[in-house]
Amino acid sequence: MENNKLDEYLDYCLNRLAVEIGPRPAGSQANQTGAAFIGREMKQAGYTVLEQKYPCPDWRLLSDELLVNGRKIRAVVNTHSPAVEIEAELVPVSTADDIQEYDLTNRIAVLHGELTRTAFMPKNFDRNIYADEYKDRIIQLLEESKPGAVVLVSHEQNDMPLPLIEDSDLDLPSVTVHREEGLLLTENSGTTAKMKINTARKDSTGANIIGRWGNSKKKILLCAHYDTKHGTPGALDNASGVAALLCLAKHLKDLEIKYALELVAFGGEDSWFPGDALYTREYPPDNLVAAINLDGIGLKDVPTMMAVFGCSEKLVSRINKTAKQFGEYVQNQFYESNHGFFWPLGIPTLAFTSMESLESLGKVAHTKHDTPEVLDISLIEQTVKLAREIVEFWD
Repeated sequence: MENNKLDEYLDYCLNRLAVEIGPRPAGSQANQTGAAFIGREMKQAGYTVLEQKYPCPDWRLLSDELLVNGRKIRAVVNTHSPAVEIEAELVPVSTADDIQEYDLTNRIAVLHGELTRTAFMPKNFDRNIYADEYKDRIIQLLEESKPGAVVLVSHEQNDMPLPLIEDSDLDLPSVTVHREEGLLLTENSGTTAKMKINTARKDSTGANIIGRWGNSKKKILLCAHYDTKHGTPGALDNASGVAALLCLAKHLKDLEIKYALELVAFGGEDSWFPGDALYTREYPPDNLVAAINLDGIGLKDVPTMMAVFGCSEKLVSRINKTAKQFGEYVQNQFYESNHGFFWPLGIPTLAFTSMESLESLGKVAHTKHDTPEVLDISLIEQTVKLAREIVEFWD
């Protein structure tokens, strides 16, 4: 594909996903529209396409309000929170002992300090990949103490905090607040607060879209997730990676490659749903010789980052040498994406992202600001070309 044609196709895919379809949380109609678009593009490129579905809810926030002493508190309703309308006493808690000691029944528990330094994993997340027994214990204690609602105080300095709980199996109404607002709440222990959350939820499905090419028993897997957090157009995270994946679909099938190609667009990475675990369970990756993940590439004015897992020194040297032909690439560690389900299994793995993609969380990624304007298509194009070369010489 010529450069101008490649740029046009990348722009087309980015616009379709991040502008026309927009936010694509797993279970939503927009997520399913995105899946259909990706499947059609793979089919048009000549791939055999499979849709691997899994159940998940379609959750929507309709309205919310948190008031303390008549003052409206900036709050983000945690994804999948059930609805609630409550007027109750604020009870700050900062340790597991606090949760056990205080009577939280039908009160509003305010979690702060070390309890909220990091997000909580949902119950359905595969603990074989990552586990935090302490945080799991906190959730268990909260369920046992039966608060009427929960407020979590963020440690981040973003304009609006990111949700600290995203769990479709947790029946606790909850919001996350900015840490400055959290200070007000902890200082008003015993004060009566009002919380109203209005949400809608129905049963739905998410899906992995799998495109296959070639007859070899050994495969190279290339993947990207197409879902988003709620409320973000998801251009950087991760329409960029999907656009690159679909470009590679058009590029790779015309090469003489010794391995079959397995292209997977995962449907629930940002939503914590078990698409990755389902894929590795239903299609055991014993026959994968490599896994290449594309997530958050193309952020303007920063180099592309490449993380390498389980590759030989000879292969890494060749990859680094080849990368210099296409642009500025920095080798660094990057664990938090779909490739995290492959390298622990001993599969040689590469992951591409933007150097500051993690730092952009809450500023660009996972916010309403994640639009195509934050991207440099030429950087995505460079990674498409580099990935194409890597697949061609992989041995």
